[in-house]
Amino acid sequence: MKTRKPLFGLLTFSFYSVMGSLIFVILYVLLIGVVAQITELDFVVQIFLFNATCAVPYIVIQKSEGTPKWEPYLLAMPIKRKNLATILYLNVFIASLFAIPIIGVVWGVGFIFNEVVMATILYGGFMTIAFAYGSMLLFAALIYPIGSTKLGQRNIQGLFFGCLIAAIVINVAILFGGRWLGLSNIIITSLCIAIAGAAFVVSLLITKAMYARADF
Repeated sequence: MKTRKPLFGLLTFSFYSVMGSLIFVILYVLLIGVVAQITELDFVVQIFLFNATCAVPYIVIQKSEGTPKWEPYLLAMPIKRKNLATILYLNVFIASLFAIPIIGVVWGVGFIFNEVVMATILYGGFMTIAFAYGSMLLFAALIYPIGSTKLGQRNIQGLFFGCLIAAIVINVAILFGGRWLGLSNIIITSLCIAIAGAAFVVSLLITKAMYARADF
């Protein structure tokens, strides 16, 4: 059996297992988008953008809980253990792409009925999206390697929220640090994505090495 087939199976199972929650969350985010169009309030728009970017990957990460507690049949599949870690990160990356159609639908519909508000969202919302996206990548980058250690498995709930807060704090530090240095919003936005992306890749390599040596 080729490796890509069981990997695809695990990927499909990961999203199928949270399908109910994903449908609810996506409908909830779209509802916020509708409210943002009706009220034209900036803070509601920002809430929509943040939720559109974070909600789906948050659900996916919450399901995996950052721990290597795989069901017995997973370990029986013809996949190297280090490649099991790849699924965790691939899940988060794919989940983060859900923001594109969600925001695209709301932007598209909103632009038809209210061009002014949608122009404001288009030019002013990218920093919020970058901050939210960077926070999710950093969240995954922290929780998976730490959750694969014995220390991390002692308090999964504490680890989950601790890593989430740490990811947000890091991004806030980048934001305020960039403004303190006088950097433009474009540069700050790029830094948020670049730093989070680099941390995500490094974390994947670390977690794969840990999984290769782990005794499940």
